[in-house]
Amino acid sequence: MGQLVIEIPQRINRTYKIDDSDYGEELKEELDRRTDAPKISGVIPPRRNDREESLQEIFGIWSDREEFAQEIARQIREKNRKVT
Repeated sequence: MGQLVIEIPQRINRTYKIDDSDYGEELKEELDRRTDAPKISGVIPPRRNDREESLQEIFGIWSDREEFAQEIARQIREKNRKVT
């Protein structure tokens, strides 16, 4: 599975999923024909789904703790002081 990143001079944020590999190749070729902009390889855009799952996982860790928020913050500050 790959990704195409298209930047346009408009305030639009959309994500499309194409399951047909032939259509994906056709779309890529059409974009290559229509744009003179340089192709930048190696750019990996952030994936919104991954971010949402990561946040749920992180908050799940904290939600199962019995300590209060102040106690957790105090423990983090103490650990930071020991490191620096």
